[in-house]
Amino acid sequence: MSTITGAVQEAEVAGISAHAVTVTAGGQTILREATLEVPVGKLVAVIGASGSGKSTLLRALAGVLLPAGGTVHVGGVPVRQRMTDVGYVPFGTLVHPELTVREALRYAAELRLPPGTSAADLDARADEVIAALHMGEQADVRMASLSDGQRRRASCGIELVGRPSVLLLDEPATGLDAVLEQRMMELLRGLADEGRGVLLSTHATSSLGLCDVVAVMAPGGELRFVGSPQEMLERFGVQNFDQVYVALALEEPRRPEGGGADRPAPAPPRGARAPRGVAPPLATQARVLARRYAQCTLRNRRQLTILVGQAPVIGLAIGFALPHDILSDQTLGQYYGVMLCFLLLVGAIWLGIIAACREVVRERAILARETAIGVRVDAYLCAKCAVLLPLSAVQVVLLVVPVFVLQPPGAGVSGDVQMLAVCVAASWAAVAMGLWLSAAVTSSDQATSSVPLVLIPQLLLAGAIIPLATMIAPLKLVANLTVSRWALTGLGSAMHLDTRLSGDIGTVTGFDPTFYSVPVPLTIGILAGGMLIMLSAAGFRLDRGLVR
Repeated sequence: MSTITGAVQEAEVAGISAHAVTVTAGGQTILREATLEVPVGKLVAVIGASGSGKSTLLRALAGVLLPAGGTVHVGGVPVRQRMTDVGYVPFGTLVHPELTVREALRYAAELRLPPGTSAADLDARADEVIAALHMGEQADVRMASLSDGQRRRASCGIELVGRPSVLLLDEPATGLDAVLEQRMMELLRGLADEGRGVLLSTHATSSLGLCDVVAVMAPGGELRFVGSPQEMLERFGVQNFDQVYVALALEEPRRPEGGGADRPAPAPPRGARAPRGVAPPLATQARVLARRYAQCTLRNRRQLTILVGQAPVIGLAIGFALPHDILSDQTLGQYYGVMLCFLLLVGAIWLGIIAACREVVRERAILARETAIGVRVDAYLCAKCAVLLPLSAVQVVLLVVPVFVLQPPGAGVSGDVQMLAVCVAASWAAVAMGLWLSAAVTSSDQATSSVPLVLIPQLLLAGAIIPLATMIAPLKLVANLTVSRWALTGLGSAMHLDTRLSGDIGTVTGFDPTFYSVPVPLTIGILAGGMLIMLSAAGFRLDRGLVR
């Protein structure tokens, strides 16, 4: 008996039983009273035309989607109480391209196995899954270098690490050639034979003979038939599996047969078991996620080079753009001091936002799956901050140093250090804004195109282009809530603009010396508070967006 099989038996496995599951969206019913069982040791396929509700059915069975009606149980317990017993692989792949197969499985084991599991056991579990997937030769190959079929096998492995009793896969064979599709189905057949319930949705029909049960979905989310492959051929009066689609299209809508809604709901057994396993604590989750994120970031050399390399370029541009030695000019130096502070805060905010604006949305599918098995959103955001905040601080240093060399602010060592601290705080607040933006959008392209919508108000309301004293009351109130306003105040305070600005400059430009009289520690505290508020907003948005 293989180690995988033994692990399944030890987990007191139980299959999925769904009764009269109905799902609605936008006032329409997209899944209609579907009743289906996925026993352990059985391979079940769901076939049907595009839009017939196959993916919706799988999401409901996995507990990812909350149905409008009906029940889904694992061993008599609602599926949402036993999420760790269900492995769910949505369409596509849930892998980080920068990681190797072994690394991805090792991180998955740390997040899915019980707290206190030793490092040796985590490594052993990853090796067991690699062996079960027949991926020994690809174990130390990065995901980005694997074929589509290999990446999908690796995605299955990430779920298998947690020893689920049921494995659900949405279109695992799509895009694969006939040979790879056959290999994928043989792999799933083997996993079922080892004691799991395996359910997949598919358009392919060439390997349906390997399945124990086939469920046929009709347009409108209707589960038309459930039975063995041979029974399906007899039911639709066809000679081969491909002809089922033609016969199905000619039928009139009807209530489900074989596994339809007329089957009574299974009664939960007495003493039904509670959820298997306990998720690792917040600190452990954050540490694992931060290690994984840092490793992925360091390996993405092109992106890292762009993020870090742009900082000194921006700094040099600021330094050369201002007239040489203008800050020491008795007349114009004070005005250009304001401009220097403004350009520094613009650079710092830009670096923070652009570094973070895509970091959540591009992992949204992975995050949705990991939160379903117990990963906390706050741990995820803490891990992002653990990497992005130091990275942002390095960027700010590379931004500020060239500026100070080319245009010394004349604030002394203490003032220069305070200006650097304010820039770092502003950049960190911008990182939080970027994470919120990334949590609010649905694609990386949306995130990039939305950056100006976040950045431009910061520029207009900072108090340099339009002095705060000249703004109308409502706009002034909004300005006081922006990062840029307090960053400009803090930078000006560190540069002693409250005493350097003369009355003549104030009269001409509208700059008020009292605007820069707020102590630097207070402005940094305000920026830190803004960062925490934006991180809380990002977490709230993710909580709402990931729960269905």
